[in-house]
Amino acid sequence: MKNKLILFILFTCVFSTSNAFAQLDKNNGASNKGKIKAVILNNAKPVEKPKSIELKGNNGFKQAYDNEQKKLKKKQEEEKRLNKELLTTELLRKIKFQKFIEKNTFQIPMIDKDIGVFRTNSRNINLLSFDFGRIDGDKITILKNGKPIKENIILKDYYKTKSITIPLDIGFNKIEIKATDEGSYRPNTGAFTLFDDYKKEVFSDLWELAKGAKVIAHIIREKD
Repeated sequence: MKNKLILFILFTCVFSTSNAFAQLDKNNGASNKGKIKAVILNNAKPVEKPKSIELKGNNGFKQAYDNEQKKLKKKQEEEKRLNKELLTTELLRKIKFQKFIEKNTFQIPMIDKDIGVFRTNSRNINLLSFDFGRIDGDKITILKNGKPIKENIILKDYYKTKSITIPLDIGFNKIEIKATDEGSYRPNTGAFTLFDDYKKEVFSDLWELAKGAKVIAHIIREKD
C-alpha cells in the first residue's frame, strides 16, 4: 500500500510538470492573438528631446518694411530721373547764368511774366518747378482760372521736387504761378517746365518774381 502511494505522488508531479511546459510553449506561439513580439537592437539610439523653436515675430514686419523702403527708393530714383530729363540744355544754361547774377547781386526786374498761349489735346498740364538759386524758402501758389490749385509750395532742389498735375477744361485755361514768399533772399527765383500727359514738353523757363508777381500761361485744351 505504501508503495502504491509513493507511485501515485510521483505520477502526479510528472503530470503537473508536463502541463506547465506545454503552457509556456503555447504562450510563445505566433498564432496566439493579442501577443506582441518585440525585437530590441543593440545599436538603437536613444530618442533625444527636440529643442524648443524660437519664434521671432518681428522678422516678417522687418522684411515688409525693408521691401517698402526699396519700393520708395526706386520711385524716388525714377522721379529724379524724370526731373533730370525735363531739364533741357537751354534751361540749364539759363540757370547757370541766373545763379551768376544772383551771386553778384545784380538788379533784376520783378514783374509779371506772360509766356504766351499753348494748345494741347492732353487732359492735364503738369508743372515741375524748383528753386535754381539758393534754397531759401521761396514759395509759390498755382492757380487755374483764378482759383488756387496748390497753395504755398516751398521750392526745393530739382531732384527733391515732384510734379504738380493741373487738370484742364475743354477750351480756355489760364494757369498762373504766383510768388507768395521771396524767402531769405530776394527775389523769388524758380525754374519750371510744363509738360503734357505724354511727357512732351510744352514750355520751360526761369522766373525772378517779387512777392505777388506771377508767371502766366494761357492753355487751350482741344477735343480729342
